[in-house]
Amino acid sequence: MSFENEILLAYHSADDEPISGSNKGWVSNFNRFLSTLLEQISGQPPKIRLVTESETNMQLYSDATVLITLFSKNFLKNEILIQGIHEFAKNSQKQEGLVIDGLSRLFKVIKFPFEIDDLLPEYSNILTYDFYQIDPLTGEPQEFRRFFGNDAERSYWMKLVDMAYDIYQIQNKVIEEAKTIDEVQSDKNKTIYLANSGVDMIIQRDIVKRELLRHGYKVLPNHSLPKEVHALESAVKDDLAKCCLSIHLIGEDYGYKPKGSDLSVVDLQNQIAAQHTRDILAYNEKSDAQEKFSRLIWLSPDLKNVSERQKIFIEDLKSDAASLDEAEVLQIQLQELKSIIREELVTGGRFKTKEVKLAEDEVTINGEVVYVIFDKIDREKTKPIIDYLQGKGLHVVTSLYEGDLIDLRYLHQENLRRCDASLIYFGDSSKEWIKTKLQDILKAPGFGRVKPMKASAVYLENKSTFDQNNLRNNDVMILGEGEFEPQSIEPFLTKLEIQ
Repeated sequence: MSFENEILLAYHSADDEPISGSNKGWVSNFNRFLSTLLEQISGQPPKIRLVTESETNMQLYSDATVLITLFSKNFLKNEILIQGIHEFAKNSQKQEGLVIDGLSRLFKVIKFPFEIDDLLPEYSNILTYDFYQIDPLTGEPQEFRRFFGNDAERSYWMKLVDMAYDIYQIQNKVIEEAKTIDEVQSDKNKTIYLANSGVDMIIQRDIVKRELLRHGYKVLPNHSLPKEVHALESAVKDDLAKCCLSIHLIGEDYGYKPKGSDLSVVDLQNQIAAQHTRDILAYNEKSDAQEKFSRLIWLSPDLKNVSERQKIFIEDLKSDAASLDEAEVLQIQLQELKSIIREELVTGGRFKTKEVKLAEDEVTINGEVVYVIFDKIDREKTKPIIDYLQGKGLHVVTSLYEGDLIDLRYLHQENLRRCDASLIYFGDSSKEWIKTKLQDILKAPGFGRVKPMKASAVYLENKSTFDQNNLRNNDVMILGEGEFEPQSIEPFLTKLEIQ
């Protein structure tokens, strides 16, 4: 197939008026920057033609591989520009299609937010590229008038880089018929659901998405989610059925509520993914063919101004994840999250057993294995307990904090899989820390554990600092108070039948 113009950039001339302090307008800068990025990605100068409302030759739209529309109120009021979109779409449908393997040949760019789906409903499911920023103080959208600086680098340029990669991919599909890329993207094991997030997590989501795309993974949803709740639920279910993993990024913003729903789009996607996990588990119990699906839920470690509604949502997330071995809540730095995502995908994560050592070879372990879990800040305080347990002939393995995060995470799970009993020491750490460790113990079967623990206990340095009902609900023994005294853990030893 031969195209006269590979990329057509359509805009209204009023949107390219010179910006103060420059003789170039918004569209001219956009075109210049996009051309530079496309050349860097492809190694060749891109073939881009700019058209405005004065261009009446509709054949130009038929001859394009890709159409980029810079939507504005002026654009949407112009019949010639709208006709050009319809002409491009009609011609695309006669060929490979407007959307190929989830990638659209129509790129909808919005430089200031306004509702366009009501005016162009036939293209409402196509992803938009939002080139504006949200003021963190007022929550109001702001148009980019400066293209360099910290804010621009984080928002404008990251979005532009993503768009350039998407354009490059769809060009390969239409013109070069890149079958290898198609096969990779159609593989369920290479398809990831990256849930839409609140406005405060847009940058973090873009970072994760870009990492996945650059490593050859297909990321869904690759279209704008419907604004009505039933249509949204259907779209999310369809996308999840094509994926092996869903990733949910949770920040301070609860997210917008689609029409007909009391829940936000962030909340809905998580609930649908949780139900999808349960459906997969039910299917696997009845079938010899085992489907693979898991969820990673990332909580920003920088949560500060969290509303009561968001607090409830986060607690519900944690409770739900604790009941499913296939779900994990992580509150770590974003860089660490990216490493864990890679581990989950490359090694098979919880679907693949790895041969690692607990602390020494299993064949050399004599006696019961006790896993003593503590936060780094309490390391010194646990030494008397560990010495005492070892003096009773128990083999003690402990929490580790030095080394690669992925290895430490896996060793923690491996310890839970193989130990006979667990003892959590809670001193100066946070309540969130101990909740996470209690959830890990409940989910030990998901790490491959096949027998129940003989004993599970929490040693509280100060019993007044934690609601002990939470511990009783987790069916763990409550030990200690103050500095360690041997008699304080006798009930624990009795469970292990140690005298």
